[in-house]
Amino acid sequence: MKTQINRSNKGIWILSFMMIFLGMARAEMRAQSFTVTEKKDIVVPSDQDKMYVELQGGDGGRIKLAQGGRGATIQGILNIGTGTGMIKPGGTLRFIAGAAGGTVPNDRDGAGGGGGASGLVYKAPGSSQWSIIAVAAGGGGAYVNIVQRDMAKDRTAYDGGQGRASIDNMVENPGENTYPGYKGGSAYSGNTDEYKCEGTAGIVDGQPLRAVVSSPCTTYPGGAGFGSGGSYHHVSSGDNNYYYGGGGGGYYGGYLSHENGGGSWTNPTYFSTAKASANGVTESPQDGYIMYSYDVGPIHFAFNTNKCIDDYRSSTSNGTNIQTYTCTGNPNQQWVISTSNRTIHSMVDFGKCLDLDNSNTANGANIQLWDCNGSGAQKWVYNGLYQTIHSGVNSDKCIDATNGSAYPNSNVNIQLWDCNYTNNNMKWTIDGATTISIPVKARFIVPVLAPGFAVHSHTGNESGSNIQLWTKDQTLYAEYWYFDGLSIKMREYRDLCIDLSQSNNVQLYNCNGTNAQKWIYDGMTQAIRSVVNPDKCMQIEKNTDGVYGKRSNIDIQDCDGSTAQQFLIQE
Repeated sequence: MKTQINRSNKGIWILSFMMIFLGMARAEMRAQSFTVTEKKDIVVPSDQDKMYVELQGGDGGRIKLAQGGRGATIQGILNIGTGTGMIKPGGTLRFIAGAAGGTVPNDRDGAGGGGGASGLVYKAPGSSQWSIIAVAAGGGGAYVNIVQRDMAKDRTAYDGGQGRASIDNMVENPGENTYPGYKGGSAYSGNTDEYKCEGTAGIVDGQPLRAVVSSPCTTYPGGAGFGSGGSYHHVSSGDNNYYYGGGGGGYYGGYLSHENGGGSWTNPTYFSTAKASANGVTESPQDGYIMYSYDVGPIHFAFNTNKCIDDYRSSTSNGTNIQTYTCTGNPNQQWVISTSNRTIHSMVDFGKCLDLDNSNTANGANIQLWDCNGSGAQKWVYNGLYQTIHSGVNSDKCIDATNGSAYPNSNVNIQLWDCNYTNNNMKWTIDGATTISIPVKARFIVPVLAPGFAVHSHTGNESGSNIQLWTKDQTLYAEYWYFDGLSIKMREYRDLCIDLSQSNNVQLYNCNGTNAQKWIYDGMTQAIRSVVNPDKCMQIEKNTDGVYGKRSNIDIQDCDGSTAQQFLIQE
Protein backbone atom coordinates (compact mmCIF):
# COMPACT_ATOMS: atom_id res chain seq x y z
CA MET A 1 0.00 0.00 0.00
CA LYS A 2 1.29 3.44 -0.84
CA THR A 3 2.15 5.54 2.19
CA GLN A 4 1.65 9.28 2.25
CA ILE A 5 2.89 11.57 5.00
CA ASN A 6 0.82 14.68 5.52
CA ARG A 7 0.30 16.93 8.52
CA SER A 8 -0.83 16.33 8.56
CA ASN A 9 -9.45 19.26 4.18
CA LYS A 10 -24.64 20.49 0.40
CA GLY A 11 -27.61 20.24 1.14
CA ILE A 12 -29.31 21.54 -2.04
CA TRP A 13 -32.91 22.64 -2.10
CA ILE A 14 -34.46 21.86 -5.48
CA LEU A 15 -35.98 25.15 -6.56
CA SER A 16 -34.85 25.21 -10.16
CA PHE A 17 -32.11 23.76 -12.33
CA MET A 18 -30.16 27.00 -12.12
CA MET A 19 -30.44 27.15 -8.34
CA ILE A 20 -29.12 23.59 -8.11
CA PHE A 21 -26.23 24.46 -10.39
CA LEU A 22 -25.30 27.57 -8.43
CA GLY A 23 -25.75 25.77 -5.12
CA MET A 24 -23.45 22.95 -6.19
CA ALA A 25 -20.80 25.37 -7.41
CA ARG A 26 -20.79 27.24 -4.13
CA ALA A 27 -20.93 24.06 -2.09
CA GLU A 28 -17.93 22.57 -3.84
CA MET A 29 -15.99 25.77 -3.15
CA ARG A 30 -17.02 25.90 0.51
CA ALA A 31 -16.73 22.24 1.38
CA GLN A 32 -13.21 21.62 0.18
CA SER A 33 -9.99 22.26 2.02
CA PHE A 34 -6.91 22.83 -0.08
CA THR A 35 -3.38 21.96 0.98
CA VAL A 36 -0.28 23.57 -0.54
CA THR A 37 3.02 21.74 -0.10
CA GLU A 38 5.27 23.92 -2.29
CA LYS A 39 4.01 27.12 -3.94
CA LYS A 40 0.64 28.22 -5.30
CA ASP A 41 -1.13 31.41 -6.38
CA ILE A 42 -4.91 31.79 -6.20
CA VAL A 43 -7.29 34.60 -7.12
CA VAL A 44 -9.36 35.78 -4.15
CA PRO A 45 -12.93 34.61 -4.89
CA SER A 46 -15.86 37.03 -5.07
CA ASP A 47 -18.50 34.62 -3.72
CA GLN A 48 -16.92 34.08 -0.28
CA ASP A 49 -16.66 36.34 2.75
CA LYS A 50 -14.14 34.52 4.94
CA MET A 51 -11.15 32.23 4.51
CA TYR A 52 -9.54 30.02 7.12
CA VAL A 53 -5.77 29.57 6.72
CA GLU A 54 -3.34 27.30 8.54
CA LEU A 55 0.41 27.61 8.03
CA GLN A 56 2.89 25.02 9.29
CA GLY A 57 6.62 25.73 9.07
CA GLY A 58 9.05 22.99 8.07
CA ASP A 59 10.74 21.01 10.85
CA GLY A 60 14.46 21.14 11.49
CA GLY A 61 16.49 18.05 10.67
CA ARG A 62 17.39 15.54 13.38
CA ILE A 63 20.51 13.51 14.12
CA LYS A 64 20.99 10.09 15.71
CA LEU A 65 21.17 11.45 19.24
CA ALA A 66 18.84 14.46 19.14
CA GLN A 67 15.60 15.73 17.65
CA GLY A 68 14.90 18.52 15.23
CA GLY A 69 12.89 21.56 16.24
CA ARG A 70 9.32 21.57 14.92
CA GLY A 71 8.09 24.40 12.77
CA ALA A 72 5.59 26.85 14.23
CA THR A 73 1.87 26.88 13.39
CA ILE A 74 -0.21 29.92 12.46
CA GLN A 75 -4.02 29.67 12.25
CA GLY A 76 -6.39 32.48 11.43
CA ILE A 77 -9.30 34.01 9.55
CA LEU A 78 -9.07 36.41 6.62
CA ASN A 79 -12.04 38.60 5.73
CA ILE A 80 -12.86 38.93 2.02
CA GLY A 81 -14.42 42.16 0.78
CA THR A 82 -13.72 45.78 -0.10
CA GLY A 83 -13.52 47.22 3.43
CA THR A 84 -10.50 48.17 5.50
CA GLY A 85 -8.37 45.19 6.49
CA MET A 86 -9.99 42.86 3.96
CA ILE A 87 -8.40 40.95 1.11
CA LYS A 88 -10.17 42.08 -2.03
CA PRO A 89 -11.88 39.83 -4.60
CA GLY A 90 -9.69 39.58 -7.68
CA GLY A 91 -6.52 40.03 -5.67
CA THR A 92 -3.79 37.39 -5.51
CA LEU A 93 -2.79 35.21 -2.59
CA ARG A 94 0.54 33.42 -2.82
CA PHE A 95 1.11 30.38 -0.60
CA ILE A 96 4.73 29.34 -0.05
CA ALA A 97 5.22 26.19 2.04
CA GLY A 98 8.42 25.40 3.91
CA ALA A 99 10.27 22.08 3.65
CA ALA A 100 11.99 20.12 6.41
CA GLY A 101 15.70 20.51 6.95
CA GLY A 102 18.13 17.76 6.03
CA THR A 103 18.42 14.85 8.48
CA VAL A 104 21.72 13.12 9.26
CA PRO A 105 21.87 9.33 8.66
CA ASN A 106 22.32 7.32 11.85
CA ASP A 107 25.85 6.19 10.94
CA ARG A 108 27.18 9.73 10.35
CA ASP A 109 28.32 12.68 12.43
CA GLY A 110 26.83 16.00 11.51
CA ALA A 111 23.93 18.33 12.24
CA GLY A 112 20.48 18.83 10.83
CA GLY A 113 19.49 21.62 8.47
CA GLY A 114 16.99 24.23 9.56
CA GLY A 115 13.39 24.02 8.37
CA GLY A 116 12.03 26.46 5.82
CA ALA A 117 9.36 28.96 6.80
CA SER A 118 5.83 28.86 5.36
CA GLY A 119 4.55 32.22 4.20
CA LEU A 120 1.35 33.82 2.90
CA VAL A 121 1.53 37.05 0.90
CA TYR A 122 -1.13 39.16 -0.81
CA LYS A 123 -1.31 41.54 -3.77
CA ALA A 124 -4.39 43.73 -4.25
CA PRO A 125 -6.11 43.87 -7.68
CA GLY A 126 -4.15 46.06 -10.08
CA SER A 127 -1.23 46.46 -7.67
CA SER A 128 2.35 45.26 -8.05
CA GLN A 129 3.07 45.53 -4.32
CA TRP A 130 3.06 42.37 -2.21
CA SER A 131 2.11 42.47 1.48
CA ILE A 132 3.06 39.77 3.95
CA ILE A 133 0.04 38.34 5.77
CA ALA A 134 1.71 35.63 7.85
CA VAL A 135 4.94 33.67 8.31
CA ALA A 136 5.12 30.35 10.19
CA ALA A 137 8.72 29.79 11.26
CA GLY A 138 10.83 26.75 10.48
CA GLY A 139 12.45 24.72 13.24
CA GLY A 140 16.18 24.61 13.95
CA GLY A 141 18.36 21.60 13.17
CA ALA A 142 19.80 19.35 15.88
CA TYR A 143 23.56 19.50 16.52
CA VAL A 144 26.37 17.67 18.32
CA ASN A 145 29.74 18.42 19.89
CA ILE A 146 32.31 15.63 19.65
CA VAL A 147 35.35 15.45 21.92
CA GLN A 148 38.14 12.98 21.12
CA ARG A 149 39.64 11.42 24.25
CA ASP A 150 42.32 8.84 23.52
CA MET A 151 40.57 6.23 21.38
CA ALA A 152 37.04 7.20 22.42
CA LYS A 153 34.69 9.94 21.38
CA ASP A 154 32.29 11.69 23.72
CA ARG A 155 29.24 13.13 22.02
CA THR A 156 26.97 15.77 23.49
CA ALA A 157 23.84 16.18 21.40
CA TYR A 158 21.34 19.04 21.41
CA ASP A 159 17.81 19.22 20.10
CA GLY A 160 17.03 21.85 17.48
CA GLY A 161 15.10 24.93 18.56
CA GLN A 162 11.38 25.02 17.82
CA GLY A 163 10.02 27.57 15.41
CA ARG A 164 8.97 30.58 17.45
CA ALA A 165 5.32 31.48 17.82
CA SER A 166 6.14 35.12 18.55
CA ILE A 167 8.94 37.51 17.65
CA ASP A 168 8.63 39.16 21.06
CA ASN A 169 10.61 36.51 22.94
CA MET A 170 13.04 35.67 20.18
CA VAL A 171 16.81 36.13 20.29
CA GLU A 172 17.51 38.20 17.23
CA ASN A 173 20.20 37.65 14.65
CA PRO A 174 23.36 39.66 14.75
CA GLY A 175 23.42 42.07 11.85
CA GLU A 176 20.54 42.28 9.44
CA ASN A 177 17.47 40.96 11.24
CA THR A 178 14.48 42.88 9.96
CA TYR A 179 14.22 41.50 6.45
CA PRO A 180 10.76 39.96 5.94
CA GLY A 181 10.86 36.34 4.89
CA TYR A 182 14.34 36.18 6.36
CA LYS A 183 16.85 33.39 5.93
CA GLY A 184 17.88 30.83 8.50
CA GLY A 185 21.49 30.76 9.61
CA SER A 186 24.15 28.39 10.85
CA ALA A 187 25.72 28.51 14.30
CA TYR A 188 28.32 31.13 15.17
CA SER A 189 31.67 29.57 15.94
CA GLY A 190 33.46 32.62 17.31
CA ASN A 191 34.67 34.24 14.10
CA THR A 192 32.53 36.60 12.04
CA ASP A 193 33.52 34.85 8.83
CA GLU A 194 31.92 31.63 10.05
CA TYR A 195 28.38 32.72 9.14
CA LYS A 196 28.68 30.64 6.01
CA CYS A 197 25.70 28.42 6.06
CA GLU A 198 22.76 30.75 6.17
CA GLY A 199 19.69 30.18 4.10
CA THR A 200 18.14 32.47 1.51
CA ALA A 201 15.63 35.26 2.02
CA GLY A 202 12.05 34.75 0.85
CA ILE A 203 11.64 38.18 -0.75
CA VAL A 204 14.11 39.32 -3.39
CA ASP A 205 13.67 42.67 -5.16
CA GLY A 206 10.14 42.87 -3.81
CA GLN A 207 9.12 39.46 -5.16
CA PRO A 208 8.09 36.66 -2.77
CA LEU A 209 9.58 33.31 -3.74
CA ARG A 210 10.23 29.83 -2.47
CA ALA A 211 13.85 30.24 -1.58
CA VAL A 212 16.30 27.35 -1.64
CA VAL A 213 19.59 26.97 0.18
CA SER A 214 22.28 28.95 -1.60
CA SER A 215 25.14 28.51 0.85
CA PRO A 216 28.08 26.18 0.12
CA CYS A 217 27.14 23.98 3.07
CA THR A 218 24.73 21.59 1.40
CA THR A 219 25.61 18.24 2.97
CA TYR A 220 22.48 18.34 5.15
CA PRO A 221 20.82 21.45 3.72
CA GLY A 222 18.16 23.65 5.17
CA GLY A 223 14.63 23.30 3.85
CA ALA A 224 13.28 25.49 1.08
CA GLY A 225 10.55 27.96 1.96
CA PHE A 226 9.61 31.58 2.47
CA GLY A 227 13.04 32.12 3.96
CA SER A 228 14.92 28.84 3.69
CA GLY A 229 16.57 27.13 6.64
CA GLY A 230 20.29 27.33 7.20
CA SER A 231 22.61 24.41 6.56
CA TYR A 232 24.75 22.67 9.15
CA HIS A 233 28.23 23.99 9.86
CA HIS A 234 31.31 22.00 10.89
CA VAL A 235 34.09 23.55 12.94
CA SER A 236 37.20 21.70 14.19
CA SER A 237 39.24 22.95 17.14
CA GLY A 238 41.99 20.67 18.39
CA ASP A 239 40.37 17.38 19.41
CA ASN A 240 36.90 18.89 19.29
CA ASN A 241 34.50 18.80 16.38
CA TYR A 242 31.40 20.99 16.40
CA TYR A 243 28.54 20.22 14.07
CA TYR A 244 26.11 23.12 14.35
CA GLY A 245 22.50 22.81 13.25
CA GLY A 246 21.02 25.21 10.75
CA GLY A 247 18.67 27.91 11.97
CA GLY A 248 15.05 27.82 10.83
CA GLY A 249 13.81 30.27 8.25
CA GLY A 250 11.24 32.84 9.32
CA TYR A 251 10.20 36.43 9.53
CA TYR A 252 13.26 37.42 11.49
CA GLY A 253 15.17 34.34 10.45
CA GLY A 254 16.68 31.74 12.72
CA TYR A 255 19.26 32.89 15.20
CA LEU A 256 22.59 31.74 13.88
CA SER A 257 22.46 28.60 15.98
CA HIS A 258 20.60 25.36 16.36
CA GLU A 259 19.20 26.81 19.57
CA ASN A 260 16.51 28.88 17.92
CA GLY A 261 14.09 28.22 15.15
CA GLY A 262 12.87 31.05 12.98
CA GLY A 263 10.46 33.78 14.02
CA SER A 264 6.75 33.80 13.16
CA TRP A 265 4.65 36.83 12.36
CA THR A 266 1.07 37.76 11.57
CA ASN A 267 -0.08 40.99 10.01
CA PRO A 268 -2.74 42.59 12.26
CA THR A 269 -4.10 44.55 9.30
CA TYR A 270 -5.56 41.44 7.69
CA PHE A 271 -6.21 38.86 10.38
CA SER A 272 -9.51 39.34 12.19
CA THR A 273 -8.48 36.55 14.57
CA ALA A 274 -5.32 34.44 14.67
CA LYS A 275 -3.40 31.99 16.81
CA ALA A 276 0.31 31.19 16.77
CA SER A 277 1.82 28.17 18.49
CA ALA A 278 5.25 26.61 18.97
CA ASN A 279 5.38 22.84 18.77
CA GLY A 280 8.47 21.53 20.53
CA VAL A 281 10.78 18.98 18.91
CA THR A 282 10.32 15.86 16.80
CA GLU A 283 12.02 12.57 16.04
CA SER A 284 10.36 12.52 12.63
CA PRO A 285 10.84 15.86 10.85
CA GLN A 286 8.12 16.72 8.35
CA ASP A 287 7.70 19.26 5.60
CA GLY A 288 5.50 22.23 6.31
CA TYR A 289 2.28 23.07 4.47
CA ILE A 290 -0.40 25.71 4.09
CA MET A 291 -4.05 24.70 4.23
CA TYR A 292 -6.93 26.99 3.38
CA SER A 293 -10.69 26.59 3.26
CA TYR A 294 -13.91 28.59 3.32
CA ASP A 295 -15.61 26.59 6.07
CA VAL A 296 -16.50 29.52 8.32
CA GLY A 297 -20.01 30.24 9.56
CA PRO A 298 -22.92 29.18 11.76
CA ILE A 299 -24.06 25.66 12.63
CA HIS A 300 -27.87 25.61 12.45
CA PHE A 301 -30.23 23.28 14.28
CA ALA A 302 -31.90 21.48 11.36
CA PHE A 303 -35.30 21.08 13.06
CA ASN A 304 -35.49 24.86 13.49
CA THR A 305 -32.89 26.63 11.38
CA ASN A 306 -33.54 29.89 13.25
CA LYS A 307 -31.54 28.33 16.11
CA CYS A 308 -27.73 28.14 16.02
CA ILE A 309 -24.98 26.62 18.14
CA ASP A 310 -24.01 29.47 20.45
CA ASP A 311 -21.15 30.31 22.80
CA TYR A 312 -23.00 31.50 25.92
CA ARG A 313 -22.65 35.31 26.31
CA SER A 314 -19.58 35.27 24.02
CA SER A 315 -17.46 34.15 26.94
CA THR A 316 -14.02 32.74 26.17
CA SER A 317 -13.41 31.21 29.59
CA ASN A 318 -12.60 27.52 29.77
CA GLY A 319 -15.79 25.64 30.57
CA THR A 320 -18.12 28.16 28.92
CA ASN A 321 -21.35 26.36 28.11
CA ILE A 322 -22.54 25.74 24.55
CA GLN A 323 -26.24 25.95 23.72
CA THR A 324 -28.71 26.63 20.96
CA TYR A 325 -29.85 30.24 20.65
CA THR A 326 -31.75 32.37 18.15
CA CYS A 327 -29.39 32.94 15.20
CA THR A 328 -27.87 36.44 15.30
CA GLY A 329 -24.87 36.25 12.97
CA ASN A 330 -22.63 37.40 15.84
CA PRO A 331 -19.09 36.00 16.24
CA ASN A 332 -20.17 33.78 19.15
CA GLN A 333 -22.25 31.81 16.62
CA GLN A 334 -19.56 31.68 13.94
CA TRP A 335 -17.41 28.57 13.88
CA VAL A 336 -14.35 27.50 11.91
CA ILE A 337 -14.23 23.82 11.00
CA SER A 338 -10.60 22.85 10.54
CA THR A 339 -10.80 19.75 8.37
CA SER A 340 -7.07 19.03 8.73
CA ASN A 341 -7.36 18.26 12.45
CA ARG A 342 -11.18 17.96 12.82
CA THR A 343 -11.47 20.78 15.36
CA ILE A 344 -14.21 23.43 15.58
CA HIS A 345 -12.84 26.85 16.57
CA SER A 346 -14.66 29.85 17.98
CA MET A 347 -14.59 33.10 16.02
CA VAL A 348 -14.67 35.02 19.32
CA ASP A 349 -11.29 33.51 20.20
CA PHE A 350 -9.67 31.26 17.63
CA GLY A 351 -7.66 29.57 20.37
CA LYS A 352 -10.87 28.11 21.85
CA CYS A 353 -12.52 24.93 20.54
CA LEU A 354 -15.68 22.89 21.05
CA ASP A 355 -14.70 20.36 23.70
CA LEU A 356 -16.21 17.24 25.24
CA ASP A 357 -15.96 17.75 28.99
CA ASN A 358 -13.24 15.40 30.34
CA SER A 359 -13.64 13.18 27.24
CA ASN A 360 -16.73 11.77 28.94
CA THR A 361 -18.79 9.74 26.45
CA ALA A 362 -21.70 8.94 28.76
CA ASN A 363 -25.10 10.04 27.51
CA GLY A 364 -25.68 13.60 28.65
CA ALA A 365 -21.99 14.55 28.81
CA ASN A 366 -21.65 18.32 28.37
CA ILE A 367 -20.15 20.15 25.40
CA GLN A 368 -18.17 23.25 26.34
CA LEU A 369 -15.55 25.74 25.15
CA TRP A 370 -11.92 25.07 26.05
CA ASP A 371 -8.39 25.97 25.02
CA CYS A 372 -7.65 24.16 21.76
CA ASN A 373 -5.30 21.27 22.50
CA GLY A 374 -5.77 18.76 19.66
CA SER A 375 -7.08 16.01 21.93
CA GLY A 376 -9.77 13.53 20.91
CA ALA A 377 -12.23 15.48 23.06
CA GLN A 378 -11.96 18.32 20.52
CA LYS A 379 -12.16 16.29 17.33
CA TRP A 380 -15.45 16.07 15.44
CA VAL A 381 -16.71 14.86 12.04
CA TYR A 382 -19.78 16.21 10.29
CA ASN A 383 -21.65 13.28 8.70
CA GLY A 384 -23.13 14.40 5.39
CA LEU A 385 -25.42 11.38 5.16
CA TYR A 386 -27.34 12.09 8.35
CA GLN A 387 -26.35 15.69 9.25
CA THR A 388 -24.91 14.43 12.54
CA ILE A 389 -21.72 15.59 14.28
CA HIS A 390 -19.67 12.67 15.63
CA SER A 391 -17.26 12.70 18.58
CA GLY A 392 -13.57 11.96 18.04
CA VAL A 393 -13.51 9.98 21.28
CA ASN A 394 -16.31 7.64 20.21
CA SER A 395 -17.77 7.84 16.70
CA ASP A 396 -21.01 6.23 17.88
CA LYS A 397 -21.70 9.36 19.97
CA CYS A 398 -23.14 12.55 18.47
CA ILE A 399 -23.83 16.16 19.43
CA ASP A 400 -27.43 16.43 20.64
CA ALA A 401 -29.73 19.39 21.34
CA THR A 402 -31.40 18.38 24.62
CA ASN A 403 -35.12 17.89 23.81
CA GLY A 404 -34.60 20.36 20.97
CA SER A 405 -37.27 18.97 18.65
CA ALA A 406 -39.80 18.87 21.49
CA TYR A 407 -39.13 22.53 22.28
CA PRO A 408 -37.92 23.91 18.93
CA ASN A 409 -38.34 27.57 19.92
CA SER A 410 -36.44 27.25 23.19
CA ASN A 411 -32.74 27.68 23.87
CA VAL A 412 -31.45 24.28 24.97
CA ASN A 413 -28.18 22.77 26.16
CA ILE A 414 -25.84 20.92 23.81
CA GLN A 415 -24.74 17.49 25.00
CA LEU A 416 -23.40 14.13 23.80
CA TRP A 417 -25.70 11.15 23.17
CA ASP A 418 -25.81 7.81 21.38
CA CYS A 419 -26.12 8.56 17.67
CA ASN A 420 -29.64 8.04 16.36
CA TYR A 421 -29.87 8.79 12.65
CA THR A 422 -33.60 9.51 12.67
CA ASN A 423 -33.54 11.69 15.81
CA ASN A 424 -34.15 15.34 14.92
CA ASN A 425 -32.31 16.46 18.07
CA MET A 426 -29.04 15.40 16.40
CA LYS A 427 -29.38 16.98 12.97
CA TRP A 428 -27.40 20.09 12.06
CA THR A 429 -26.92 22.09 8.88
CA ILE A 430 -23.69 23.77 7.82
CA ASP A 431 -23.59 26.09 4.82
CA GLY A 432 -21.67 24.53 1.95
CA ALA A 433 -21.50 21.01 3.37
CA THR A 434 -22.34 18.04 1.15
CA THR A 435 -25.49 16.33 2.43
CA ILE A 436 -27.86 13.65 1.12
CA SER A 437 -31.56 14.51 1.11
CA ILE A 438 -32.85 10.92 1.57
CA PRO A 439 -30.03 8.55 2.63
CA VAL A 440 -32.12 5.38 2.17
CA LYS A 441 -32.40 6.17 -1.56
CA ALA A 442 -28.64 6.58 -2.03
CA ARG A 443 -27.03 3.79 -4.06
CA PHE A 444 -23.86 4.79 -5.90
CA ILE A 445 -20.51 5.91 -4.48
CA VAL A 446 -18.93 7.94 -7.28
CA PRO A 447 -15.37 9.36 -7.21
CA VAL A 448 -15.11 13.06 -8.02
CA LEU A 449 -12.01 12.37 -10.17
CA ALA A 450 -13.81 9.76 -12.29
CA PRO A 451 -17.57 10.52 -12.31
CA GLY A 452 -18.29 7.93 -15.02
CA PHE A 453 -17.27 5.15 -12.64
CA ALA A 454 -18.58 3.83 -9.33
CA VAL A 455 -17.31 1.91 -6.31
CA HIS A 456 -17.79 -1.78 -7.16
CA SER A 457 -17.36 -5.22 -5.58
CA HIS A 458 -15.04 -7.03 -7.98
CA THR A 459 -16.53 -10.51 -7.56
CA GLY A 460 -20.03 -9.47 -6.55
CA ASN A 461 -21.62 -10.91 -3.42
CA GLU A 462 -18.53 -12.82 -2.31
CA SER A 463 -16.96 -12.21 1.09
CA GLY A 464 -13.35 -11.13 0.55
CA SER A 465 -14.10 -9.49 -2.81
CA ASN A 466 -11.85 -6.51 -3.59
CA ILE A 467 -13.41 -3.02 -3.70
CA GLN A 468 -12.46 -1.06 -6.81
CA LEU A 469 -13.93 1.16 -9.53
CA TRP A 470 -15.97 -0.02 -12.49
CA THR A 471 -18.02 1.68 -15.17
CA LYS A 472 -21.14 3.14 -13.56
CA ASP A 473 -24.06 0.97 -14.61
CA GLN A 474 -27.64 1.10 -13.32
CA THR A 475 -27.97 -2.66 -13.92
CA LEU A 476 -24.98 -3.82 -11.82
CA TYR A 477 -25.98 -4.86 -8.29
CA ALA A 478 -22.26 -4.98 -7.39
CA GLU A 479 -22.35 -1.16 -7.45
CA TYR A 480 -25.52 -0.80 -5.34
CA TRP A 481 -24.88 0.14 -1.72
CA TYR A 482 -27.12 0.60 1.30
CA PHE A 483 -26.14 3.01 4.07
CA ASP A 484 -27.21 1.59 7.41
CA GLY A 485 -25.95 3.85 10.20
CA LEU A 486 -22.16 3.77 9.84
CA SER A 487 -22.20 0.51 7.83
CA ILE A 488 -22.06 0.39 4.03
CA LYS A 489 -23.82 -2.77 2.92
CA MET A 490 -24.57 -4.33 -0.44
CA ARG A 491 -28.11 -3.23 -1.24
CA GLU A 492 -29.13 -6.66 -2.52
CA TYR A 493 -27.12 -8.70 0.04
CA ARG A 494 -27.24 -6.85 3.35
CA ASP A 495 -25.19 -9.40 5.25
CA LEU A 496 -22.12 -8.17 3.32
CA CYS A 497 -20.36 -4.93 4.29
CA ILE A 498 -17.48 -2.78 3.07
CA ASP A 499 -14.66 -3.74 5.42
CA LEU A 500 -11.16 -2.58 6.32
CA SER A 501 -8.91 -5.64 6.44
CA GLN A 502 -5.96 -6.05 8.78
CA SER A 503 -3.69 -5.28 5.84
CA ASN A 504 -5.55 -1.96 5.31
CA ASN A 505 -7.12 -3.19 2.11
CA VAL A 506 -10.76 -2.26 1.46
CA GLN A 507 -12.84 -5.36 0.76
CA LEU A 508 -16.31 -6.86 1.02
CA TYR A 509 -16.82 -9.03 4.10
CA ASN A 510 -19.52 -10.66 6.20
CA CYS A 511 -21.11 -7.95 8.34
CA ASN A 512 -19.92 -8.18 11.96
CA GLY A 513 -20.57 -4.73 13.49
CA THR A 514 -16.91 -3.98 14.26
CA ASN A 515 -15.30 -0.58 13.73
CA ALA A 516 -13.52 -2.04 10.69
CA GLN A 517 -16.94 -1.92 8.98
CA LYS A 518 -17.92 1.58 10.13
CA TRP A 519 -17.45 4.61 7.92
CA ILE A 520 -18.37 8.30 8.12
CA TYR A 521 -19.10 10.28 4.98
CA ASP A 522 -17.48 13.63 5.82
CA GLY A 523 -19.78 16.35 4.50
CA MET A 524 -17.06 18.99 4.78
CA THR A 525 -14.47 17.21 2.61
CA GLN A 526 -16.52 14.60 0.68
CA ALA A 527 -14.17 11.96 2.10
CA ILE A 528 -15.14 8.57 3.53
CA ARG A 529 -13.38 8.26 6.88
CA SER A 530 -12.65 4.99 8.69
CA VAL A 531 -13.99 4.78 12.26
CA VAL A 532 -10.93 2.67 13.17
CA ASN A 533 -8.96 5.88 12.60
CA PRO A 534 -10.94 8.89 11.34
CA ASP A 535 -7.69 10.45 10.10
CA LYS A 536 -7.60 7.69 7.45
CA CYS A 537 -9.74 7.99 4.31
CA MET A 538 -10.71 5.87 1.31
CA GLN A 539 -8.64 6.79 -1.73
CA ILE A 540 -8.75 5.75 -5.37
CA GLU A 541 -5.47 4.77 -7.01
CA LYS A 542 -4.52 4.89 -10.66
CA ASN A 543 -5.09 1.62 -12.52
CA THR A 544 -2.51 -0.30 -14.52
CA ASP A 545 -3.07 2.11 -17.42
CA GLY A 546 -1.98 4.97 -15.19
CA VAL A 547 -5.42 6.63 -15.01
CA TYR A 548 -8.35 6.83 -12.61
CA GLY A 549 -11.05 4.56 -13.97
CA LYS A 550 -11.98 0.91 -14.44
CA ARG A 551 -10.08 -1.37 -12.02
CA SER A 552 -8.72 1.53 -9.95
CA ASN A 553 -8.19 0.10 -6.49
CA ILE A 554 -9.73 1.60 -3.35
CA ASP A 555 -7.38 1.69 -0.38
CA ILE A 556 -6.84 3.64 2.84
CA GLN A 557 -4.49 6.62 3.13
CA ASP A 558 -3.90 9.53 5.50
CA CYS A 559 -6.73 12.00 4.94
CA ASP A 560 -5.26 14.89 2.95
CA GLY A 561 -8.22 16.64 1.28
CA SER A 562 -7.10 15.60 -2.21
CA THR A 563 -9.58 14.92 -5.01
CA ALA A 564 -8.50 11.26 -4.99
CA GLN A 565 -10.29 11.06 -1.62
CA GLN A 566 -13.50 12.83 -2.64
CA PHE A 567 -16.71 10.94 -3.39
CA LEU A 568 -20.32 11.78 -4.18
CA ILE A 569 -23.20 9.66 -2.89
CA GLN A 570 -25.87 9.41 -5.56
CA GLU A 571 -29.25 7.77 -6.13
